[in-house]
Amino acid sequence: MKIQESINGLKELGFTEYEARIYLSLLRSHPSNGNTIAVQSGVPTPKVYETLRKMQEREVVFTVPGGDKGNQMRYSPLPYDDLLSRSKQAFLGNVDFLQKALTEISAMSDTNWTELFVINGYAAAMEAVRSAVTEARADIIMSLWSPELDFLHEALMDAHRRGVSIVTLTFDQGRKVPWRHFQHHHADLIRARHTGELNMVLDKEKTIIFQSSQERPHAVVSSHPVTIKTTLNYIRHDIYVNRIVQDFGEVMMQRYGSGLEGLIDDF
Repeated sequence: MKIQESINGLKELGFTEYEARIYLSLLRSHPSNGNTIAVQSGVPTPKVYETLRKMQEREVVFTVPGGDKGNQMRYSPLPYDDLLSRSKQAFLGNVDFLQKALTEISAMSDTNWTELFVINGYAAAMEAVRSAVTEARADIIMSLWSPELDFLHEALMDAHRRGVSIVTLTFDQGRKVPWRHFQHHHADLIRARHTGELNMVLDKEKTIIFQSSQERPHAVVSSHPVTIKTTLNYIRHDIYVNRIVQDFGEVMMQRYGSGLEGLIDDF
């Protein structure tokens, strides 16, 4: 007989160990008095009546007066078909309730929080960037240094050939590329500000921010709309400013200095 499996199954329905043993004992022989239940179930006699009282409150055990002495209280179980039917209805009712309640609670959130994680190490971070480039479907925009551009060149070329729109900005003199490309204004202060920096947004769905100049290079990867929008605007604004510097460089250097220090070092 699958006694232990049945006990475990009843415990899944909310029974305690003692309740499950008593219920199975009553299924096999009922009506039964407390002493008989204790012997057949293995539940200690002092615990039998306390457990039976709790089971009566839940209406899984019922009292049957009578017996040989007339006034001896005996107990019978709720038929197992009724028990299982009641448990099934309660379970399904709870599922229906949770379906509605969790849907409402989820709808209350106006922020779609998403996963954010860190990749440590230069090689691991650059491999993650390369992999992201190979998975891009629509567009890539990024700012980086020429060594990283050289590392990503083949993957970017493949993306370009399959129709992905690419825009890049290099902080130093980079190689010629067939997609839209911009070069950052060169100045020592600018170089110091952007050392080791790589920023990218892919398909407006994921952003990778990589800092390789620190003692422990690491990249932060996120698909949260806030990080995507902020990073996208950061790269765009850097491109906007450098286009202005390229078109009106002489005027700006007269106003802010040859390295634009009067502008850049303002804060």
